Amino acid sequence: MLDAPALFMAFRYPLVGSQRRTRELIHAHLDAKAGERVLDICCGIGEFAGEVSSEYLGIDLNPRFIEAAARRWAGAARKSFRVMDALRMDLPDRHFDRTMWINGLHHFSDEDAVRLLREIGRVTRTRVLIIDADGTPRGLVRRALLAADRGDWMRTPEAQRQLIGSILPIREVVTYRVGFYAEVLYDCGVTPSS
Repeated sequence: MLDAPALFMAFRYPLVGSQRRTRELIHAHLDAKAGERVLDICCGIGEFAGEVSSEYLGIDLNPRFIEAAARRWAGAARKSFRVMDALRMDLPDRHFDRTMWINGLHHFSDEDAVRLLREIGRVTRTRVLIIDADGTPRGLVRRALLAADRGDWMRTPEAQRQLIGSILPIREVVTYRVGFYAEVLYDCGVTPSS
């Protein structure tokens, strides 16, 4: 059911709202300049494409989400979307200046997350922005929401930090609230060996 873009957004909006704070943090931390390329991993319906004014490519494995994103941003200059497996990106090395991966980490096992983080390091030159839900089960409502999420690998911020930091150097961590969720932002650099 949540595989349909319209149903996914209808279910999600009451839980997280417009994600104003997430959008503000993407602007502040991604800081993409004119002429730079930005990759959005697991972009879904292109929810955060509007936060990028430079060249943008959103990838997702779900063709229905990519079709919805392409319709949503039809006619927008420098926005494109492709169905692609993030674990095997058909993209050149260091092609993107910046990469963002928003609310996707909890959909990957530790093993696959490490593979994806390495792929992100391969295709990105300077900065990686990762945001994911704080998977710490606190309180009845939060436990229910975390249990209902489609991601099978909810992690505490400490587990996220260890996983991400094992591949990418973390520059800054920001924890914030969005709707019923606490989210954690990881502003990461890229090393040649990532």
